[in-house]
Amino acid sequence: MATIYDVAKESGFSLSTISNVLNDGPRPVRPETRARILETMRRLDYHPSAVARGLARRRTNNLGILFGVVESAAIVINAYSAAILQGVLTTAAERGYNITHLTTPWRGKEYSLSQFRDGRTDGVLVVAPPTDSDLIPALASLKLPLVAVSWPPERTRVPLVEVDDVHGAQMIMDHLLGLGHRRIGHLMGHGNLLSAVVRRETYDRRLAEADIFPNPEYVLPGMYSTKSGYENGRRLLSLPEPPTAIFAGNDEIAFGVIEAARDMGVAIPGQLSIAGVDDRPLAAYMTPPLTTVRQPFVQMGAEAARLLIQRVEGDDIPATTYLFQPELIVRGSTAPPVK
Repeated sequence: MATIYDVAKESGFSLSTISNVLNDGPRPVRPETRARILETMRRLDYHPSAVARGLARRRTNNLGILFGVVESAAIVINAYSAAILQGVLTTAAERGYNITHLTTPWRGKEYSLSQFRDGRTDGVLVVAPPTDSDLIPALASLKLPLVAVSWPPERTRVPLVEVDDVHGAQMIMDHLLGLGHRRIGHLMGHGNLLSAVVRRETYDRRLAEADIFPNPEYVLPGMYSTKSGYENGRRLLSLPEPPTAIFAGNDEIAFGVIEAARDMGVAIPGQLSIAGVDDRPLAAYMTPPLTTVRQPFVQMGAEAARLLIQRVEGDDIPATTYLFQPELIVRGSTAPPVK
């Protein structure tokens, strides 16, 4: 395999002149010299390293993406991360960028920051990092172009792409309250994710505004998973006075509650109303179809990639929040409580 040294020897030009041809600068090269070098490269079948050329230009056209809590092996099968990734990949391809999925788990600034110093990526998109992590502050300290999805804006000032979780949770609570429910349970997702915190706070606030004293037994911490929904759903439905409605932290939790209710002989929506968040592909095909809040994850991924590319290319992108609006989708899993 030919190297740049072979090209230099065969053409009679210096390495610096050949580098200027490959990278279009920084010094100008006479047309006849350029033509002779390119002809030598063609004859020797020399193909320059894309990485090396990128480093010489101080840009690799490669963007990194790091997911906070979704395991690397589950990225493409998790509906949330897959939708975000779809938007990112589409926008990156349109703009001529590649995407590198950064699979090494973040273990803190002291152990993990060095992997971002080697110039392999022009910028990093971080999706749903835990709120107790130093990931975003550490990356921001490198002055590396950075965009985050779902991160508390008061923690570190970077461009943020968010869905209006307050509005989404409020729509669910208003829907259930409007149906006449007063015994409403809430099954939380990961407690160290911004979305779970916001949904719990909105649940508490709407109960207070409706003059409903919250029952602490009706709120259970958990995970954004069907297993968590099933286990915690059984706990709520086993109470002496169970809730008549459950606000699930996401659709996966709601799917688990539906299974738990079926196993326990609890009719939905006759004896229990259930609502989720996300509008996963299966939500419309559950029995009964799930009432939920649709979130535009593909569009959010596309916007996050667009912002990151603009930062990489030197545009002045303000460290503000780019907010997307959710949509309430009412289906057959919610109804007024039995009198």
